[in-house]
Amino acid sequence: MIQRIQTVYLGIVAVLLMLPIVLEFSLATLAIEGGIYNLSPVTVSWMTGGATETVFGSYSIAVAFGLSLFLTVYAIFQFKNRKFQMRLIQLAMLLQPIIGAIVFIYADKMAKLSEDATVSYSPVLAVLLLNVLLYYLALRGVKKDDALVRSADRLR
Repeated sequence: MIQRIQTVYLGIVAVLLMLPIVLEFSLATLAIEGGIYNLSPVTVSWMTGGATETVFGSYSIAVAFGLSLFLTVYAIFQFKNRKFQMRLIQLAMLLQPIIGAIVFIYADKMAKLSEDATVSYSPVLAVLLLNVLLYYLALRGVKKDDALVRSADRLR
């Protein structure tokens, strides 16, 4: 299982998906007079001076990250069922743009709080693009394994 390159790709994706949730990276910030709204995968918080107050939860982002993480880890352990593994990888790959869209929806929701607000997005969102690339490489690896097994079956 570990010696397969797609397992390495999926493992890297799993770590990259876990980091924003565990370390609570900021996905977007909204600067207005008097303070800053900070969008993390779990909450939207208001920071003024040294005080931080949770405004509302952004649990849909956390659920999307968690679902994508679950699909990735589950796909790693489905190495014997390559067709199902490919479907899991495709579904997890599809979730990455959805996560990005949810972040932009929340940032737009935050931007409507004030007219003179400036929204800045975190470089953490670029990880979603890297994840799509790694999912694609893992999918190619699974397809190569499937083709190799089929060709070996033809020889028998």
